[in-house]
Amino acid sequence: MNQRLFLLDKNYILKQVQEDMKHSLQVELVTQIKQGYFNLFNPLRLIDDLSEKVENFEPSDLSFFDELYANLAGIYRYQAEGNQLELLFDGRSHYDKYSDDWKAGFQAYLTELCLKKSFILAGLELTVLHSPERRLELAQNRMKVCIYEHFGLKIYKYKGIQKYESKSA
Repeated sequence: MNQRLFLLDKNYILKQVQEDMKHSLQVELVTQIKQGYFNLFNPLRLIDDLSEKVENFEPSDLSFFDELYANLAGIYRYQAEGNQLELLFDGRSHYDKYSDDWKAGFQAYLTELCLKKSFILAGLELTVLHSPERRLELAQNRMKVCIYEHFGLKIYKYKGIQKYESKSA
């Protein structure tokens, strides 16, 4: 996550906060995907095989969400206009302030993204429905496209963050 994604992407404290919170927020991502499944596909929480699998799923490996997390972290830094150092008068450190802000921002992103069926289905493929014969890259790419379309931004390896033009438009 050390790559600069845009000209003013120099807030190293925020980047450190995002790296330090990665695991806990990825666990929250899985929890939100599970909740999104029930909200969109089984709001009455009727018991069936898939619902039981979703309800009982506990993640053991979250590395397949690393790129997705890095993309959301970069988009947050890009969109958060005052994410540079500022004077704090409440006694908190910048690290604590950015921790609170990033967690709230990440949760807001998840709330919006978990309303999209394509995001939930791809997330389920990476978690509950994951099996060795399925290619993870396809589900990861569907999640990335969902994020790019939602925010209107795309992250390129060498060009950084650019405006995203949807192919369906």
